[in-house]
Amino acid sequence: MRRLARRLHRYLLLIVGVQMLLWSVSGLYMVWFDIHYIHGDHFMKSSPALSSLSTVNVGFDEIVARYPDAKSIVLGSVGEMPVYRLTLTSKTHLISGLSGDIIQPLSDKQAAAIAMSRSSRSYEVDNVTLLGENEEDSAVGQRGRPLWRVEFKGALAPTFYVSQDTGTVEYIRHAPWQVFDWLWRLHIMDYQDGEDVSNTLLVSMTIIGLLAALAGLLLLPYSFSSSRKAAD
Repeated sequence: MRRLARRLHRYLLLIVGVQMLLWSVSGLYMVWFDIHYIHGDHFMKSSPALSSLSTVNVGFDEIVARYPDAKSIVLGSVGEMPVYRLTLTSKTHLISGLSGDIIQPLSDKQAAAIAMSRSSRSYEVDNVTLLGENEEDSAVGQRGRPLWRVEFKGALAPTFYVSQDTGTVEYIRHAPWQVFDWLWRLHIMDYQDGEDVSNTLLVSMTIIGLLAALAGLLLLPYSFSSSRKAAD
């Protein structure tokens, strides 16, 4: 029994040892940094208070009367302009708080202006790209699409993702997030999209690690016995 447990412990650890090291390193990174820092919250200023916005010419009651089928109506801002974010069916529209008219989907220049106005630091825009519903970008999901990807100049500068329909900053990506993303994939052993936390490889390695630990527990009494004999 002792010999079998020792062999199991040794060979199973040879299989799972490197992954255990990766679990430890990736887990340490993920708990060391605050998740709000990883999300890039420190790069974004808070929205201007509604009291500081330009005068809202169209009242809430008038918006409700114009759009009686709206599921939700929220007063906010795009830059310095007051807007209503109005949800009809599954789509959100921007309604001008000055005229009450639907605002057309944001252009690249408008998206860049929003990103710069919401950034807590002064950056120069490097590139603006529109991401449609089906365009690949492993850094973001489907929320808020279509999205304007606003890239700032600088190796450590963040990238803002602005919804074309609502004008909200949906995602912020920067270097520590990229590291987090890759470590997360290593942690859950999903090297494609990093979303499958119950994939076969992860489950298999977890079982092997558990068996190695159990084999080690079986060896503990023998280790204590050997220690006593050596002490005597």
